[in-house]
Amino acid sequence: MSNSVYELVEKLYPFNYGIASKGNDDAIKVFCEELPFKVFEYSEGSELNGWIIPNGQLVTKAEIRQNGKLIYDGLSHALGTISQCAPFKGRVDLETLKSHLYYKNDSPDAIVFHFSQYYKPGRNLNWGFCIPKNLYDSLEQGDYDIEIIVEPYQTSMKVLEYVLPGRSKKSLLLNGHNCHPFQANDDISGCAVGIKVMHRLAKLEKRELTYRLLIAPELIGPLFWLEELGSEVENIDAGIILAALGNDANLKLQDSFTGSSSIDSIAHNLMKNRYGKYETGGFREIYGNDETVFEAPGIEIPTISMTRYPWEDYHTSKDTPSRLSKKRLEDSLEAVYDCCIAFDRNVKFRFTKKGLYCLSNKKFNLYIPAYDPSNRTGPKNREEHRNWYLLMTYLPRLLDGNMRLITLSERFEIPIEEVYDYCLKWVDKGLLEYT
Repeated sequence: MSNSVYELVEKLYPFNYGIASKGNDDAIKVFCEELPFKVFEYSEGSELNGWIIPNGQLVTKAEIRQNGKLIYDGLSHALGTISQCAPFKGRVDLETLKSHLYYKNDSPDAIVFHFSQYYKPGRNLNWGFCIPKNLYDSLEQGDYDIEIIVEPYQTSMKVLEYVLPGRSKKSLLLNGHNCHPFQANDDISGCAVGIKVMHRLAKLEKRELTYRLLIAPELIGPLFWLEELGSEVENIDAGIILAALGNDANLKLQDSFTGSSSIDSIAHNLMKNRYGKYETGGFREIYGNDETVFEAPGIEIPTISMTRYPWEDYHTSKDTPSRLSKKRLEDSLEAVYDCCIAFDRNVKFRFTKKGLYCLSNKKFNLYIPAYDPSNRTGPKNREEHRNWYLLMTYLPRLLDGNMRLITLSERFEIPIEEVYDYCLKWVDKGLLEYT
């Protein structure tokens, strides 16, 4: 098991990931060394809502030659040919060749990741190379000999799920995707953060919620998985997309479809308390990922995203572990974990008695003492005491079985974890019960 989230990124990075690929097959063992994932398998060619799982393939030769001289070897890098590349052998002129070449303008020495053929089911596949812009600009007039050999690779699309049970069957879903070959930030960083969050959650003595971590090829993986879950989907209260969390940029929060769910409120509360000013945006306004699957009609799982998108290495050969920030990765881990804890504590209680109870009585010992500068325990100042005093006063009336703790936390400006721990003391004294 890897010690740090950065070490885990390094461990999970060196695989030729895809939707149904040998790289994904090889990586399963590594993922399962970190957590005992359940592996769901879906056959090549399977169709759901028009989405079709592509066939596995191995490109065994991909060359561009001119006058017998090797100009480019598409196997020199995993991104050297386009995704789901078609086989081809023939002679083409420069203009035709250029129509099959892909590059990144603002990073002339990088190789771009071309993935669009993953999501064009039923169409004739094309052939193509991904090359540095410098090479593209150096190509001379004349004819070029192209040879691309593609062999079938019998496999399946694999979706990894880890479930960490809590007191309730209601669950919070974390999601990272593993379909981009040799892309450390997009999205091995999200997968690694999700795994490390699960490691920490597993150490808690008490978990209100059940937690699910889903590692799957983008869009199509969660789609098939949700279909298989059937009615169990109703137990997923909310989701958090983890994507591109290791680059050196501010952490951003993207809202769910409505922007008004409990997970939205909790995440915004967390980000405000953690960073003061922070970057946020509406649904799909910052980053596009699997939130469309979870928020689809009839599914409608409120799903936020945490990301540091954009960054200059996006979808290129430069997206390597060495380009990531260890500090940013750890900060992402802490933020996601804290969001999970806050959501976990956002439960409902009901006051079980009638009348006013003496909280300072030794039978209860629930009274928070007034601010006293000579006392090292208790509220640190008069404002904090006022907040706790009001909480004690309002709590029996407000906790009627319908109000969640985030409302108390925000109203009285007390962290939700502290409100939750205080309510548990009332539960122990028989004054509150879960609803």
